[in-house]
Amino acid sequence: MKRAKKIIDNVYWVGVRDLNNRHFHGDLYPIDEGCTYNAYLVVDDEVTLFDTVEEEFTEELLERVDSVLQGREIDNIIVQHTEPDHSGGFKKVYAKYPNAKVYASISGKKNMIEQYFDQVPYQVVKTNDTINTGKYDFVFVEMQMIHWPDNMLTYCPQLKTVFSNDAFGQHIVNFGLTDEGLDKTYCLKQAKEYFANIVLPYTTPVQAKLNLILGMNLDIEYIMPAHGIIWKDYIADIIETYKDIAAQKAENKAVIVYESVWKHTQQIAESLAEGFSDAGMDVKVYKLSDTKSSIVMREIMDAKVVCIGSGTYNNVMAPSVAAFLEHIRPCKFKNKKGMAFAAYGWFNQVAKEIDQRMQQSGIESCHEVINQCYTPSDDQLEDYYNIAKEIATNL
Repeated sequence: MKRAKKIIDNVYWVGVRDLNNRHFHGDLYPIDEGCTYNAYLVVDDEVTLFDTVEEEFTEELLERVDSVLQGREIDNIIVQHTEPDHSGGFKKVYAKYPNAKVYASISGKKNMIEQYFDQVPYQVVKTNDTINTGKYDFVFVEMQMIHWPDNMLTYCPQLKTVFSNDAFGQHIVNFGLTDEGLDKTYCLKQAKEYFANIVLPYTTPVQAKLNLILGMNLDIEYIMPAHGIIWKDYIADIIETYKDIAAQKAENKAVIVYESVWKHTQQIAESLAEGFSDAGMDVKVYKLSDTKSSIVMREIMDAKVVCIGSGTYNNVMAPSVAAFLEHIRPCKFKNKKGMAFAAYGWFNQVAKEIDQRMQQSGIESCHEVINQCYTPSDDQLEDYYNIAKEIATNL
């Protein structure tokens, strides 16, 4: 029997823990400790359910709901986001509670119909629309493109709680549910990683919506996202972190990613790393085939400089580098400089191709590409070391 967990008076967590998940959204986002699909039940004169879960976990959600309601009906279902990890259980939930009113944004209604085909009488809501359930008012705020067109969050002034769906999410599986007793640095690092891998292409709408929410002067004691821990102790910190991320605030950091078989490209990467470091920059170096993409994305997000390199394989770049460049293409970075480098034997166009694709992602070229024919000499490695120092000095 799965039981709901009380968070505060009249508010219960009725979600699920997917403890064996190591690949969130397919291979898009490798994760270490599983994930949660958070759904919340608010008991008042009317009972309100915020979101559901992936379809395969629906019975677990219903068990948790029933442990609270014990036969009482759900009166309202709030569909804050239609992606299947939050809406997959909707059909079964609605089948059990067919008299519930269902609220969604206009895009949410459209997406739900196109995904699940049922002509449910959705009630469309927009920013500042409100419903009352007795003691509680719920105010809706549309969050378009954070990270789908349908996203929204809901604020309850009486509970001083934001039900934020994907915003402020992370992949921390904590049976205590909240951030209480957890290391702040770890929590914020996980939130940054989630943002980098899920929300990064949408920093502009994030910044706009964050300014809107801050302008509403909400009194917030809890932020309840759809993934990971509930924010309680570190609310000011997570909001400040989102402000920095949305503004694409960069640290004095260089990130170097590469792929290499015969170590020629690796030697270039290591010489660049030493040059950046000796110029006073924090440096991260990752071989793509040996590193989770989620870590690389997190570190690149707030780097001032990004260098990407590859060996040459049948006249093209390494598949891992090509895939990574495609991964970052929609990010449209701002305030980020970069340089491409490559090793080759007889075809010397790969560095140029990497540079072109880096620029498509918004990384501005800050130095001509490095093209290394076979093994770099000591003098060439010294040149690469000095190139990195020059880039760091000119930032």
